[in-house]
Amino acid sequence: MTFEELVHLLEVEGFEESPSEIHGLLAGRIAGGERLGGDALAAALVESFDSDEELVENALPSLQVLYASVIAAFERADFSFRPLLPGDEVALGDRVVALSEWCQHFLSGLGYSGLGTRAELSDETNGAIADIAAIAQVGYEGDDEEEDEVNLFELEEYVRMAAMMIFSELNGAAVAASSPTLH
Repeated sequence: MTFEELVHLLEVEGFEESPSEIHGLLAGRIAGGERLGGDALAAALVESFDSDEELVENALPSLQVLYASVIAAFERADFSFRPLLPGDEVALGDRVVALSEWCQHFLSGLGYSGLGTRAELSDETNGAIADIAAIAQVGYEGDDEEEDEVNLFELEEYVRMAAMMIFSELNGAAVAASSPTLH
């Protein structure tokens, strides 16, 4: 599902959340080890979203597709996972806000997945989580748009790699078991 398709779905259904918030939340829950389907996924989404239960139920088939696509992107060996963010045609300030929202909700998703009740994480993963928390606080002042574009690209790439590293540590055994073995 593209960013624009998710925008359309959320507008049609009347969701309060932005596409970046929803994708970040799902990615965080998945990176934290959750695998849900059907009624369990619907209940988890209702718990996580500010939007009404009826909206979640109406959009559930599309949200299930999005959920499955996030899992698939995390599990691919080609590192194709990407936070779902608006494209370059959107104003820079709005893209900064979307990245911040994605990061905030990724962290919330990790929390919903039960991350706080787990054993100790590696220093690298703890650092990545702390960095995502710092990036969740970014703002845009509009000083030098060309330099700011480069900085935003670098932040987006860092967040992408950090999310994959967190997923890898928290889902290592599951990913290894689902990967094909070459003989």
